[in-house]
Amino acid sequence: MAVRAREPGDEIGGYTIVEQLGRGGSGAVYKVVDDGGDFAALKLVDAREDEVAALRLEREVHALQSLRHSAVPSILDAELDGDETFVVFEYIPGESLWDYVQHHGPMRETDLAHLADRTASALAAAHEAGVIHRDVTPSNIMMGPDGPVLIDFGLSHRETDDRLTRDGLVSGTAGYVAPEVIDGEEPGMRADDWSWAATLAYAATGKAPFGSGTGAISKTLEAKVELPVFPGSEAIAAALSRDTDARPTPDQVVAALRGDTTVLPRSGGMDPTAVMGGIAPTAVMTHTADAAVAEDSDLTEPVRTFTPASVGDGADTDVWPVASDTDPDSPEGFNGLLEGEPAQVVMAGAPRRKVVIAALAVATASATALAPVITFLFMVVSAIVVRTVQRRALALAASRAKRGPRRGDAALHTMGLPWHLLRAAGEALPSILLAAVLGVGVGALGWWLVSSQTVAGSSSEAQTWGHAIVLVIAGLAAEATLWWGPWAGLTREGAHRTVSGVAPTRGVSTAWVVVAVVALAVMTLVVLLLTEPVWWPLPDLPS
Repeated sequence: MAVRAREPGDEIGGYTIVEQLGRGGSGAVYKVVDDGGDFAALKLVDAREDEVAALRLEREVHALQSLRHSAVPSILDAELDGDETFVVFEYIPGESLWDYVQHHGPMRETDLAHLADRTASALAAAHEAGVIHRDVTPSNIMMGPDGPVLIDFGLSHRETDDRLTRDGLVSGTAGYVAPEVIDGEEPGMRADDWSWAATLAYAATGKAPFGSGTGAISKTLEAKVELPVFPGSEAIAAALSRDTDARPTPDQVVAALRGDTTVLPRSGGMDPTAVMGGIAPTAVMTHTADAAVAEDSDLTEPVRTFTPASVGDGADTDVWPVASDTDPDSPEGFNGLLEGEPAQVVMAGAPRRKVVIAALAVATASATALAPVITFLFMVVSAIVVRTVQRRALALAASRAKRGPRRGDAALHTMGLPWHLLRAAGEALPSILLAAVLGVGVGALGWWLVSSQTVAGSSSEAQTWGHAIVLVIAGLAAEATLWWGPWAGLTREGAHRTVSGVAPTRGVSTAWVVVAVVALAVMTLVVLLLTEPVWWPLPDLPS
């Protein structure tokens, strides 16, 4: 139970309350004044009602007593033995980082680099003392007159301490808790660094990178983050990777924000998060062999590179070259192209749902045994739709890279869906035509082999099963062509993006796989009943 609220004028341990600064699960924080007229911050918890909160407060005192850093508030007084335990901190005038960004807008360049440097230094000092903060968020950074200050070590613990998390709960703020902690790992220095990077992403964009509330948990696990392009944005995105080994260190992120470094791609065995100096800030370096491709690209295939923005289940970032003749005012939103040079849109690859996609593909192909033409048309429509989804995502990313996130961006590019749909259909046409040719060719050859009893018996059951298997193989051939055919890169990435949207969590993904298995079972039952395929809208073939 939270400590009862106190009113201005109330006294606690010789301190007079001026106003309440905040409340939370660990108690309440008040601005107080001492007998000498100096202001301080007093955190109060009721040890009788919340033993865990009292123990956390005691840990906070011990943690801060071991720290000496200008970006960590000093402890002035503490009472840890009474029914109402409290600790008095140095008062930091100003507002929280969350409020600061809401009032003044996103931070950039020098301001953002200074915020990152000072808070990273405070966090490093805590880690050196063996203290894990566990709740680095925009609300726990005060923008004081001397610079940002990291506050509220109420969830902190030493690496040798037992955890004080209540059974079944994960302590922290949704959207700023590292994915490995959500998965059940013990909070550590890397988790603090991840929370710090998420806080920087908020400072740079004005919004929580993974949202808030329960929805932020699934987005954190999916490692979905989109940042506008600015010096160091790639490094922040890399620090938010789910792969702990792929995250750059805070020092490397700070260096990138200052424009001193860049992060090179995976090449020649080099550590993908290695930070090298002496290279133009924010440069996204592609493989040498890919550089020429970027110059000639017709915007149908991405240059696949590893950059710091890589997120998700090992998905690389897509660097999508933009043709130099792209209309700057088109619904694609690719504005500000450099004369004589192709622009690039850097966008994190969608999380991979390979098992879900494979299950749905097999289930769809099995439907060709019942309705071959209708099933192929469904494949074609699906390919165009997922390609349209990717086209819209690219347009949105390009717009935000040019102007930064703005309200109404998503709605504006949704209104442009007819254009994206038309363009996606035109770009997918070569793969569609090739898929039709291969599907019909495989199906016709197999049908003849079965009907001539070359690969199947003469019984009704053998012929029905033989024809059904042939049609399924033809469907799989058509799907493979749509997936790997000419200029199918956008189709593949769009499929991953679409499926990750309808299957955001492991549970939902499992449900989709179950649906696919059930559909496959139904198609098998149809064949067992010796049902003839429906060729509509074509005329029926002879049995």
